[in-house]
Amino acid sequence: MQNSSKNFLARIKNLLLLCPLFLIQEGQQPIDNLSIFNNMASTVAQKTIDRLSPDSTAAIIILSQSQEHAGNWLVENWFVKNLYQRGISKIYLEKLDSTRAFTIQFKIDTVGIEYFPTHNHKFVERRFKLSLAVRALEGSPGLVKFYQEFKENYVDKVKFIDLKRLENGDFPFTQAELPAEKGLKRYIEPLIVMSTTAAIVYLFFRLRSN
Repeated sequence: MQNSSKNFLARIKNLLLLCPLFLIQEGQQPIDNLSIFNNMASTVAQKTIDRLSPDSTAAIIILSQSQEHAGNWLVENWFVKNLYQRGISKIYLEKLDSTRAFTIQFKIDTVGIEYFPTHNHKFVERRFKLSLAVRALEGSPGLVKFYQEFKENYVDKVKFIDLKRLENGDFPFTQAELPAEKGLKRYIEPLIVMSTTAAIVYLFFRLRSN
């Protein structure tokens, strides 16, 4: 009996210790869309520069192969930030004729977000995607140091009412069509069918009675 009581008290104690953690998780604010894209772009920049391993005295040219792409600034900024953090100060965003320069070229294929309904109508699934090809060239002849295709993805669930607050109106790739219409349509269409059927049945029996 004493052992059972001790085990019960131990379980209650563990539960009380875990409760604050559950409360913290429930109370956490979701990360905004732009911040998630920043994390993904930062990962691409870090991996690229790790592979390139440039000397701190080298000149680095960053060139986008995607003309006027909405995500160009995102990738460029993280290349610049990561290079500065490694002590590299000669960074250019336009072509430079130099035999000592490294050129980082990138071409964005996809950067965007999609929303999908979940079993819980209060929550929506966010699916982030950033895919781009990166190649690094050395010197003016353009010796290819490496080439890699990056596919960064992130998925989570947030409350439906928070979606617009998490988007950034200045950056279209942080926005997506809401799945509200599909959710409402799922309930409205059966209701319309039921109402129409009930009306037909009512009219049928009314006409027969007359």
